[in-house]
Amino acid sequence: MCKKIQIICICFALVLILTAIPPQLAEKNTSLDEGKIYSGPKNVFDDKSASEEFLNEVKRSNDGKGKPPGPPQVDKWAVIIGIADYQGVGNDLLYPDDDAIDMYNYLISKGYPSSNIKLLTNRKASANNIISAIDWMNTQETKVTSECVFFYSGHGTTYDGYNDGDTEFTDEGIVSYNLYIILDGQLRQRFSTFVSQKIVFIFDSCFSGGMDDLIGTYTPYTYSGRVVDCACAEDQLSWDGNSVMKNGVFTYYYMQGLYNYNNAEDAQAYATPLAHDAVLDMYGEDMDPQEFDTYAGNWQF
Repeated sequence: MCKKIQIICICFALVLILTAIPPQLAEKNTSLDEGKIYSGPKNVFDDKSASEEFLNEVKRSNDGKGKPPGPPQVDKWAVIIGIADYQGVGNDLLYPDDDAIDMYNYLISKGYPSSNIKLLTNRKASANNIISAIDWMNTQETKVTSECVFFYSGHGTTYDGYNDGDTEFTDEGIVSYNLYIILDGQLRQRFSTFVSQKIVFIFDSCFSGGMDDLIGTYTPYTYSGRVVDCACAEDQLSWDGNSVMKNGVFTYYYMQGLYNYNNAEDAQAYATPLAHDAVLDMYGEDMDPQEFDTYAGNWQF
């Protein structure tokens, strides 16, 4: 009987302690799971054997001739990726798939035909599918004026010691649905044969400030007409938003900026202080969006 009374008293005390926690503190503690921290395997995707033949063929077709013109159509192309539900357990996120759908709808509103967009969410965003989608866009953009968008929301991570063609020991990368890392240098290689001088890359992922390889930060990689917009610095985390936002924090404000200004630079400038302050308020962490820009003027959608 005494043991029963002790158990009842302990349970009652726990109830009192839990109810005494201020609501905002309780929300902050539970929301720590909303940081896009990747804890899965560190396996770099090996796309060399399957894709070198494709890359060589594209390079041959571009050698002094340019790409063969396709049928007349709207010359706007996009690959949109959002992964909230990752393979297995332990790496799921809240809103990256919503981020992707919101970006898709924005591009539709700006005149992108649905047939010109590859939308990959959750299990559709395997490593092979991501690479294949980039290669598809490569075959579609045929002019320096072709407009190309690459958007990714999901896990970002780092990897040490892989030779992806730059001078960095630690590389940044994105994580596919099936938990393969696609490094910044691998993405740079995929986009190295694009003729378009109007490409924007948008990353809502951890360590995404290190994706500046895509504008050509290492000799002989120098590209014009590119903008890389990132959620955070290369040593910072990106964060999921709350149930009101229903987006990643960065994407939430970046989309507001796009609808207000319709160009990448002003959208980034709009989102940067708001996303920083929101993450600081919700999580007590720093998140400083970054932009790398070699496009002359504003990158208008």
